[in-house]
Amino acid sequence: MKMRTLLYTFCFFFMTSASVLAADEAKKLVTVVDYIGGDYKNAVQAGKVISQEEYREMKEFSLRSLELASQLKKTAERNDIEQNLKTLASLIDQKGDEKAVAAVARRIKDRLITTYGIVTYPRSSPSLQAGRAVFIQNCAQCHGEMGKGDGPSRAMMTPKEPPPADFTDSKVMDGLSPFKAFNIITFGVERTAMPNFSSLTEEERWQVAFYVLSLRFTAEEATQGAALIRSTTVQPELQNISTLSTTTDAELQAKLKTSFPTENQSFVVLAYLRRGLLERQQVHTPLVAAQTLLKEAMTLYEKNEKKKAYQKAVDAYLDAFELAEAELFAKDLSFGRALEDQFTQFRNAIKRGDDVNEVHHLYNQITAGLDRAAQLLASKDSLSETYLFINALLIILREGLEVALILAATLALLKVMGATNAMRYIHLGWILAVFAGLVTWIVAQSFLALTGSHRETIEGFTTLVAAIVLFYVGYWLHTKAEARKWQKFIRDKVQGALSRERLLALAGVSFFATYREAFEVVLFYQALWLQSAANPKPVISGFIAGATILCLVVVVLFRLGLKIPIKHFFGITGVLLYLLALVFAGQGVRELQASGWFSVTPIRFPPQVSALGIYPTVETLAAQAVVLLALFAATIRSYGERWTEVGNPR
Repeated sequence: MKMRTLLYTFCFFFMTSASVLAADEAKKLVTVVDYIGGDYKNAVQAGKVISQEEYREMKEFSLRSLELASQLKKTAERNDIEQNLKTLASLIDQKGDEKAVAAVARRIKDRLITTYGIVTYPRSSPSLQAGRAVFIQNCAQCHGEMGKGDGPSRAMMTPKEPPPADFTDSKVMDGLSPFKAFNIITFGVERTAMPNFSSLTEEERWQVAFYVLSLRFTAEEATQGAALIRSTTVQPELQNISTLSTTTDAELQAKLKTSFPTENQSFVVLAYLRRGLLERQQVHTPLVAAQTLLKEAMTLYEKNEKKKAYQKAVDAYLDAFELAEAELFAKDLSFGRALEDQFTQFRNAIKRGDDVNEVHHLYNQITAGLDRAAQLLASKDSLSETYLFINALLIILREGLEVALILAATLALLKVMGATNAMRYIHLGWILAVFAGLVTWIVAQSFLALTGSHRETIEGFTTLVAAIVLFYVGYWLHTKAEARKWQKFIRDKVQGALSRERLLALAGVSFFATYREAFEVVLFYQALWLQSAANPKPVISGFIAGATILCLVVVVLFRLGLKIPIKHFFGITGVLLYLLALVFAGQGVRELQASGWFSVTPIRFPPQVSALGIYPTVETLAAQAVVLLALFAATIRSYGERWTEVGNPR
């Protein structure tokens, strides 16, 4: 079953990859159109050609854009895009006004982005330090270490014209945005010496794209800009990564001049936005991305674009919040779970089409929670040895208590049955589950680049399988609760020797109950370990102490189970397993809804109770209804068998 779960994950991963590849032609077209819109002014001004080389390039690129458009899937949107591209080519042929060319190019670019769902910003805030490392290794040979276009390989370029861009030249940078730079890095520029760097990861390309936009600003200018921006109200979206990704320097500076009228003021604030802002942001950037995506979702909902708003809300959770979840949960689990639930409520409210004021209220709650989460993750004062020890202890306790209860009940059951030889299979089950959790984490880190969606998929399928196994064992215990049936079972099995089917089922309870927690525990400890890199001893000792306490809990529960009469013990254990099956059914479907495997049909009742797996959607409640119906059928069957025995005594 573990292999099946991993296969589901691989299938989902490759389906996602296929959709990305399908959008490549649209992305290439965006690159060409964006290039025309930004560089046409260097070829033509006031209806006159000022650079024959640049003008020839513009004409070639306009023809290339039509070729790329013809390769797109035939839709009404493509026809509109082709008409606009023909208008763009005509303007270039007629040496049209540079502002008109830029406007048409932007219109085409926006239409392509909307139609083909092109992501125009990084999933998390880029690191300028990491961007510099990528730049030095891959770009400095031509562009120079300082980005001035004077690298040692410039003389060997083919062709030699146009020369490498000078990223410190305001004339070059005014028309550049990180998104444009990202596309050029990804696809290169045809008929120039600029190659594509698609071999770099998407994250590396975004990092270097933002880095080149920071090169013309000094640290002193960024500091001056930070001081100005603190003293004046600035449009909040101008500090969002999504806005900074798609806005050129010239466009940003024009917007800033409403608050900072002098040239110097708007320039130093621009320096802060391009350099200082990214230098100040720490490693907890997924929360920044989550806020950006939530803002976009709220804006779309206010425009009555509910379908797009819902998808943005899903992206905010899967592609952003999930990346910071482990570290946040390692610091404050109850707060992290509550914030996670708010994301679910927000998505469901959008899906239901709730009143915009209600949705906005939920949005405000989440953003306030994300602000608190950022403060919690950024705080350094609490990372004492005591803090690290207690957190390391609590992680294994709070995630393991549910598993401990199941294992203790199962072990006590086997002891009562006299099937002590079978107990080693229960231990084998949880040991394999811990190992499987570690392997899954290693594979994800090394090969899969596990996203929030992949993680939810793994957890969702594992949880549903656990629900099925728990229900099966619960039913089996329920049917053996009567003393007469138990005695017959003992005789039939020769002092409790279990059939292979029953043995595998009990071992399955141990494996799946443990595996669904093991992967999260590994993530939580990884986050805590990174926080304590200078002093990991408290984490190690906290884990050992927590694991010891957990073992003691299992022993105590095991001893208590042996003292309970068989009928009551089987009844209590059966009810426990039924309840967990009910909870897991709701939680499993909810996780698969988040990753897109199941549809979402939200309703207003009942209220959300995550601890019981209750979520106000038709699909989660339907899954739990199936469990309840199965339980009802099992109960009726059990009573039917009992009445048959009473009517036909032996």
